[in-house]
Amino acid sequence: MIGYAPKEGFRLANRVDLDAMIPREDFGVMDDTFNMDLMSDFPLRNLAKDAPVLKLLRKPDFQRETNHWTPEQVVTLIESFVDSEVIPSLILWKAPSFIFVIDGGHRLSALRAWMEDDYGDKHISRAFYKTEISEKQLKIAEATRKLTEKRVGRYTDLVAQVGLPVTGTNTKMHKRAQVLATRALPLQWIQGNAAAAETSFYKINSQGTPLDDIETMLIKNRRGPIAIAARAIVRAGSGHKYWSGFTPECVAEIEKITVQLYENVFKPEVDEPAKTLELPVGGSVSPLDALSLLVELLCITGTRQQGVKSIAQYAEDSTGKATVAVLRNCYEVLHRISGKDSGSLGLHPAVYFYNERGKYNRFLFLAMVSLVTEKLKSNNSGWFKEFTSARSSLEQFLITNKSLIAMLIVTLWKGQRIYKTRDLLDYLVNEFKIPGKTVSVEEAISFLGLSGRIVDVRNVTTTPSISDDTKAAVFMREALPKAMHCPLCGGILDQTKSVSYDHIKGIQSGGLGDADNLQLVHPFCNSIKN
Repeated sequence: MIGYAPKEGFRLANRVDLDAMIPREDFGVMDDTFNMDLMSDFPLRNLAKDAPVLKLLRKPDFQRETNHWTPEQVVTLIESFVDSEVIPSLILWKAPSFIFVIDGGHRLSALRAWMEDDYGDKHISRAFYKTEISEKQLKIAEATRKLTEKRVGRYTDLVAQVGLPVTGTNTKMHKRAQVLATRALPLQWIQGNAAAAETSFYKINSQGTPLDDIETMLIKNRRGPIAIAARAIVRAGSGHKYWSGFTPECVAEIEKITVQLYENVFKPEVDEPAKTLELPVGGSVSPLDALSLLVELLCITGTRQQGVKSIAQYAEDSTGKATVAVLRNCYEVLHRISGKDSGSLGLHPAVYFYNERGKYNRFLFLAMVSLVTEKLKSNNSGWFKEFTSARSSLEQFLITNKSLIAMLIVTLWKGQRIYKTRDLLDYLVNEFKIPGKTVSVEEAISFLGLSGRIVDVRNVTTTPSISDDTKAAVFMREALPKAMHCPLCGGILDQTKSVSYDHIKGIQSGGLGDADNLQLVHPFCNSIKN
C-alpha cells in the first residue's frame, strides 16, 4: 500500500487546494430517493465532466477541507494510478439522494484535478470560490501543474495515446494510456444509516492521518455559530456555504461581514519572514492554522457578555441569527484594532503582532483582541484614551524587547499565554499613560509572576551565509524606526489600512482642505482631537 505522508521541505501552507473538485452536502438532506446497484469498483470515467456518478458524488459537510496534500503527494497519487501501483480502497456510503465519500476524498479530488487541469486555480475552483483565490494558492496550483506534466503528462495527452501503435518514443506513455482506459479504484461500501456512516468516518480518520484537534472540534460543533463563522471568514464568504440553509437576510449579511473580516485579518498577503511592513494582523497562515486562529478569535469576541464562551457552549444555530451576532461582535472588536473606522486604534501589525524576525505571533494578536474585547464589554471607553496617551512609550518598549516578550510567552503554560499576555499589555498601558514613566524588563517579568536572569538567547551565527531570518531581522530593525508616526500620539502608523486625514488647523478655525493643512493620523486620535 502506498503512503502519502508529507515530504520534508513542504510547509503546511504549501498544500494544494482541491476542495472544489467534489461538492459537499449535509447528511440530513434527504429529498428524493434513487435506486442504484452498488458498484464493485470505481473507474476513472466516473469523474468525467458529464458522468452520472460524478453528479451524485458528495463529501459530508463535516469532512475536512480537501487541502492537506502537497504537490508531491498529488503527483504521487496520479503516478500510482497510471503505473498500476496499489492504492487504498475508496469507502462510500449510498444515501437516499447522494453517494457520499467517507474516505478517499483527496484521492478522487487529485484525479479529477488532473483530468480537469484544475489544481485550485481554474474554472471549477474559480466558480466555487467566486474568483477569490489567493496569490499563494495560484502559485501552488501552477507548481503542481508543472510537476504533474513533468512526471506524468497532461490527462488529455494520455487519452490521445489510447489505441495508438507503440513506438520507441512513446512506450511509457502508451502503457500509462492503456491503464488509464481500463483501471478502476478499489471500492468498499458502508452499510447502514447516516449515523453508521458518520461513526465510520470518525473511526477511519483516527487511523492513518488522524484529524487535527481543530478539525475534530469543528466537526463536532459544525452547526454552531463559531464553526460556521470561522469557515465563512477563512474563505471570505465563498466556497461551500455551510450557512446556505439560513434565511436569505442572514445569508446576505454573513457573506458581507465575512468578506470585510477576511480583508481585515488576512490582507495583504505576504510570505514569512516579513520583507515589508505591510502585514496582515492575522499573519500568513495555512487554511488549517487560519481556522484555528479564527476559532480562538471568535470565542473571545463572540458574546457581549463578560467572559469567554467556548465553541461547545454555543447551541446549534438553525436560523443564522446567532452566527450573524457572533460576526458582528467580532467585527466591532477588530475594527477597533485595525481599519479606518473613527474608533480604530490602527495598531501596526509589525509592532504588536510580529517578532523581531518578522514572524507572526498569534498569542500577541489574541492577547490584544482579548484586551480590547474586555474594555468594550465593560464599557470602559476611557481606556482607549489612556492607551493613546501611553502608546508611544508602549510601542518603544515592545519594539526594544520583542525577543524577550516572545521568550516570556513561550515560558507560560499554553492555556495562560493569551490572558497573561493580555494582562501584561494592560499593565504596560496603565504604567506608560503616566508622562515620563518608565518600565524595566525586570518589572514586566515580575508582573507575570516569573523570576530569573535575563539571558540573550539569540542564535550565534558561525558561517558567512545570511539566513532568511537574519535578513528579516535586519529589515525589521531598520524599517520600524523609519516608519510613519502619528503626529498626535507619536505611535507608528499603518498607512495602508488605518489612517485618517486630519486638518492641522481645524475647520472651525478656518482651516482648509489643502495638502499643506493635512496630516496623517490614527483614526481614533483624529476622533478625540480637541
